[in-house]
Amino acid sequence: MDEQRQRQQFVRRLWLVRVVFGCFIGLLVLRLWHVQVRQGSVHVEQIARESIRRIRVSPVRGRMLAADGRVLVDNEPSFDLVFDVTLMRRPGRRGETIAHIMQQVGAFAARLGRELPFDEAYVKRRLDVYPALPITVYTQLDEREIARASEVMPPVPGVAVVATIKRSYPFPGVATHVTGFAGRTRPPDEFDLRRYSYVMPELRGRAGLERLYDDVLSGRPGMRMVRVDTLGYVHAEIGRALPPKDGADLVLTLDLRAQTVADRLMHGVTGAMVVVDVNSGAVLAMASSPSYDLSGLTQDSYARMAGDLERRPLVNRALAAGYLPGSIIKPLIGMAILESGEGRPFDPLVYCPGKYEIGDTSIRCWRRVGHGDVDLVSAIERSCNTYFIKMGMTVGLDRIRPMLLGAGFGDAPGIDLPDAGAGLVPSREWAQRYWGRNWLAIDTAYLSIGQGAINVSPLQAALYVAAIGNGGKVFQPYIVREIRDPNGSVRAQTPVRVHHRLPVSVKTLQTIRAGMIRVVNGEHATAEVARNPLISLAGKTGTAEVKSAGDEYNNTWFICYGPVDKPAYALAVVVERGESGGRTAAPLAARFFEQWLEAEK
Repeated sequence: MDEQRQRQQFVRRLWLVRVVFGCFIGLLVLRLWHVQVRQGSVHVEQIARESIRRIRVSPVRGRMLAADGRVLVDNEPSFDLVFDVTLMRRPGRRGETIAHIMQQVGAFAARLGRELPFDEAYVKRRLDVYPALPITVYTQLDEREIARASEVMPPVPGVAVVATIKRSYPFPGVATHVTGFAGRTRPPDEFDLRRYSYVMPELRGRAGLERLYDDVLSGRPGMRMVRVDTLGYVHAEIGRALPPKDGADLVLTLDLRAQTVADRLMHGVTGAMVVVDVNSGAVLAMASSPSYDLSGLTQDSYARMAGDLERRPLVNRALAAGYLPGSIIKPLIGMAILESGEGRPFDPLVYCPGKYEIGDTSIRCWRRVGHGDVDLVSAIERSCNTYFIKMGMTVGLDRIRPMLLGAGFGDAPGIDLPDAGAGLVPSREWAQRYWGRNWLAIDTAYLSIGQGAINVSPLQAALYVAAIGNGGKVFQPYIVREIRDPNGSVRAQTPVRVHHRLPVSVKTLQTIRAGMIRVVNGEHATAEVARNPLISLAGKTGTAEVKSAGDEYNNTWFICYGPVDKPAYALAVVVERGESGGRTAAPLAARFFEQWLEAEK
């Protein structure tokens, strides 16, 4: 009886074990069916996605052309030594491949006479992050280096000299601050970085037009699709590559001859020269000095220039709105005098003894013995401080300020270049905010001769004197005339726009012009040296006294338009630490027109 009971218990346990194992096997089969059948397509897609890599193909960057069609910024081939790590793999552990790559790098370094470009740690990082992309070992090989590399390459699989694109400058040192430069960096578009598996550095704008028009010049990227193995090395190309769309070209307003002359004349001084079309605001030349040669720009030379806080060669001084205008502001003060009704062209006469006293302060006229009796026209011709201080104080800040604003001062000019300053036009509220006091009569006195609380840029000065020549229109300046697709078709053109207007009558402008004509051509001309046989000019000199951290010096100006009878060009030039506007700046304007227009003839 006991034996039969034990047999029954054994049978029950056996069935329990069978049921448990049966359930386990059933669950395993169900799971396998779910993974392989129900989710099979999902896993196939995931495997395909993990084994396929999208590689971004960079487009060719657009060019920049001068107004006559000659190329200022171009592209040219540059030859690099690269290693295809997929073909340089070695059996065994990854360290074998790294050691082989470094061995070949050492061999090429010795043959080319260059230093080792990287170490084993760099190669390891590259294989971890970009195993499907070649490693660039050396860039910009010259003909001798290409020949020497070719002697080593044949027995080494995966080594090649490949052609890439770099920026070239057919006219070195010309229009450097205008065109700017591009450097290799990762594309800024986060969508691109997520869309592609591999994104290599490409040329992107860093300064000037290269920076402002970066999207236009960059074009659209293409794409290659490759299949990689489990370690990430390329196994095969997939399908047809999507070709990139090359960047568009910029056709500039720059006159190449004018720009070349301006750059040459400004070499060796510190300052800027701007030449604009009187009737459109198109920039014909824009030179800033000190400058540099883009064709020789490297990371090291850029770092040195960025650290040169005294000369600041990277700054485009033509756009820097931190200059005291000095006496070039006097035609504007003259307009305020006439428009306010406080004066007329030839009266009142103001006696100039060589200085003007306000309380305990004496403000000198540049002519120590004085000018005697002067009216508005002769005060412009002789640049008499005493006249403009007395009449400027009579008119007052509230009637001078609208004239300054109408000339475009205190407002960014709107040019298609980065970092164009707005300058400063003071107000009573400004004095309270920054000086903590009311605006005083002596502040108006200094403002009336372009000293004190007033700052402008050479570009603003050129546009303002152009407005005197064209009847009062302060144009919005531009430097890109049109954008052209790679096939030559015009994509966009820059329209002519009026940015501000001088709030003056025709009669007032005629009076101011008469004074400015006498500045160059009169009996008491302060810019007689600006006379030249090729173009008649009307202008104004300026000498701004600068005091900074115990240092005192003069920034010297000359602004002009011409020809006098039918104005076409306007010019502004500033030279830092000069002698005077008449002796330092005006001669540069004369030489510019002589050399430019003689070449045009």
